[in-house]
Order: sequence, then C-alpha cells, then structure tokens
Amino acid sequence: MSLRNSTHVARVDAVLRRVLLAFVEVFPARACSVYIEGSFADGSGISSSDLDLKIILKDSFIDVEEQNRAAEFMQFATTLAPLELDIEVIDEQSLLGGVSPLLKLGSLLVYGEDMLQDKPIVPLIQWARDRMHSSYWRTIHLFGRSLPLHSPLTFPDPAAEFYGYDRRKWRLENGEEVNCTRDLIRLVSWSATGILAFKAGRYVVRKRDCHKVYQACFSDEWGQLLQDIYELCRNKWHYLIPVQADERRALRAICERTLAFENHFLQIYKEFLLQELSRADPQGQQFALDVLRRFPYQDAELEQAIRSCSPPTA
Repeated sequence: MSLRNSTHVARVDAVLRRVLLAFVEVFPARACSVYIEGSFADGSGISSSDLDLKIILKDSFIDVEEQNRAAEFMQFATTLAPLELDIEVIDEQSLLGGVSPLLKLGSLLVYGEDMLQDKPIVPLIQWARDRMHSSYWRTIHLFGRSLPLHSPLTFPDPAAEFYGYDRRKWRLENGEEVNCTRDLIRLVSWSATGILAFKAGRYVVRKRDCHKVYQACFSDEWGQLLQDIYELCRNKWHYLIPVQADERRALRAICERTLAFENHFLQIYKEFLLQELSRADPQGQQFALDVLRRFPYQDAELEQAIRSCSPPTA
C-alpha cells in the first residue's frame, strides 16, 4: 500500500498503511480519498501527537448498512495504531455544503484522488458557530463542571497543584498512565480559534499558527498565554507534566492564567449568543437555543433573550 504523500515519520506512515489496507478489505469496491489533518499533516508532529485521519467515500453512502460498517470500521481502526488515532469516515455528498477549514486548508492527501479541489470551504459564520459552541461544550465537559453553568468559573479542582487542568490520562509506551495537559491545550487553543472566527473573521487551522494569528489580531494578554501553552506544554513538555520544580511552577502559573482566559471566553461567548438569539437567522438562532437547552448557562440577560425569541407555548 503506497502513500500519495509521506508524513516523513516512519511509525505514522506504517499506521496509515495498516489502516488503509484494512479499509480496502472492508470496502473493496468503494473509491475513496484519505487525508490526515493536524500536526502530522504540516510536519510539526511530536512523539505524543495524535493522528487525525479523514476517509472520504466517493459520492454518498449507499445505505444505512454501509454507514454502520463505516462506524464499525472506525472503532476497529483505533486498535491498529500504537498512537492515539482520531478517524472519521464521511461521504463526498456531505461536503457539498462546505468543507471544514481543517480539512480544506490544513490537510495532507495520503491516498486516492483529491476530492476537495472543487468543494467550497464552510462559510465563516458556520465555522464560528461550530468553534464557539463546541468550545463552550469543552469548557463544561473536559473538566467535569456541573450544570447550569455560572460565571465567573472557578478552578476545576482548586486544591490540586495544577487546579485540575491535568486530569486527563495519557498512556506511555511502557503502559503506565500519567496525567497530561492535552485537554488544557484543546480547551484554550480551540476557544481562541472560536474568538478569532467570531471577532476577527479569521480561519485558523494549525496549532502552531493560533498564537501568532491571535497576537496579530488582538493586543491583549491572552496571546502570550497561547504562545506559552504551545511552546512549553506542547513543544517542550510534550503534553506531559514536567518533573523539575521550576518547570512545575511554570505550568502551575499557566493553569492559573487559564481560568482567567476561560472567563474571558465566556464573556465573548455570551456576546456571541446574544447576537445569535437576536439576529434574523433561524439556523443560528435555533442552534444557540438547542445548545442552551441542553447545556444551560445561567445568566439573566441570556434568559431574557431566550424568552424573547422562543415561540409561545400553548
């Protein structure tokens, strides 16, 4: 199984070949294109990076049975990789309304023909909605916060050395599970991506670009936090908790600033919600209402906005 493009990381290329061979066995007669997103697509991957894989079937899913087989394959494929694998199988038809910027602008084709050239990128407003609402979801769920959400937020675990931002477990090559900062990085970087889409009208598709674009668009304190998280938590410590005392103090300081950034994001998210609830755009309004009904954000101004746009009950 040859690759259209190599990641130049032998173990990652080996995983790609293994997954592709398994896919061809499950779907022998289905033309497809395969892309990788994220750090292995742009050459910035590190030893603890995960592999983001998108498999696109030509045209559309034939039937529900084929969709179920794709779901089963995605679950099976994660067992083929000695690294964290995030895989998704989609059909070409689903891309006609717009391709995610992560896929359109930040991917690497590794198998098949390029299906993205003639597909439009997802509109900026749709991207902003996805990033803002999903970042709100992460704020709640990554660190186990209870509902309804109240502002200002408090630390996930005020008594812990890193305030609970290191609660996610990471399995080392020797099988040992340790705490890591992967969810801290996900939370802050994707929240910043949402802010950039909403406030600056910018797509950001690469982790390495997030702090640079943010600093170019905003002259506030958060650009430096984004840079510190990327350069220290990711590049220097590889998502792991450092051992040296001075480095642990540096990580603790980053975690202290993270809470303030979360509250900064929530204020902007509230502004975004109020705009969505008041605009004459049924899709955006309904999206916001659905999110708030599932994951309530307790705020008097938001509650009034919800009442004013909700249809009267019988």
